[in-house]
Amino acid sequence: MSCMFVLRLLAHIPRFLRLTLSLLAIPAYAQQPSNAAPALRLSCVEAVWCDIAQQVGGSTVQTYALIHSEGLDPHHLQPSPLMAQQLAQSDAILLNGATYDDWAKPLHAASSKLFIAADYADWHIGDDPHLFFDLPTVHKTAQRIAEWLSTNRPQARADISQNLARFERDVARLSTQLERLRHVVPNAPFAMTEPAGERLLYAAGLHMIDEGWARALMNESGLSPRDTAQLETAIQHKGIRFLVRNPALEAPQAHAVEALAQQAHIPIITIGESLPAGLHWQDWLGHILTTIETTLTQQATP
Repeated sequence: MSCMFVLRLLAHIPRFLRLTLSLLAIPAYAQQPSNAAPALRLSCVEAVWCDIAQQVGGSTVQTYALIHSEGLDPHHLQPSPLMAQQLAQSDAILLNGATYDDWAKPLHAASSKLFIAADYADWHIGDDPHLFFDLPTVHKTAQRIAEWLSTNRPQARADISQNLARFERDVARLSTQLERLRHVVPNAPFAMTEPAGERLLYAAGLHMIDEGWARALMNESGLSPRDTAQLETAIQHKGIRFLVRNPALEAPQAHAVEALAQQAHIPIITIGESLPAGLHWQDWLGHILTTIETTLTQQATP
């Protein structure tokens, strides 16, 4: 086919069609994305820790949580082969620690980075293990995650720093909310069926009257009849401002206490161990604190 024939043919092709044909002729490499480093794979047992890591890491990290359901208790979980494989294939693993999910420690690969939130907390054996309710521990953990990501993805260091700063502002807002709550009803008494959220409520200046009872129920170490009687008396005589229930706890003793609180018209506040769907960590804790503040301000002194 001669050059002159091609030119005559093109002259009869509409302009928009010629433009389309020219675009199709562009080499494929011109449309390929930039040569960005792949996202690092970070696994957690609990979705709440993965949410924190994802907020800090942004596009530099891809997180995988083993537990999303309220019905699965990390304390007693038997990991499946699929869970073990997920942990073994991760670049990093973020655990709560504090006996909460320690079964996952030996499942990480030797080449992966292991983060344990309990290492950044003032935690001792017998203390409340739900460390994602402790603002200082969460803050320190987020900082360690940011340091690791910045080291492994230095080209994204500025973005990671901005993400961390944004997250730290949210932590500061929660601290302000805690400070305000401390002045609503100082040392207000409350009870829990299990100490999930205990750290957050203590930070709000509230007083838990059944720490021994709730901890014994959590650890399945046997409830003291005396502690049970004291808790029941406090509920019947309205000696607490509210009762906190854990929806993951299916113990008959807990259900009995909840029923007693309902009969006494004592508010029951739900604080679970799993991050609710559609919420970030800071939204979840902020909602809990708002619910408690509303409950306290609407009540008369018991």
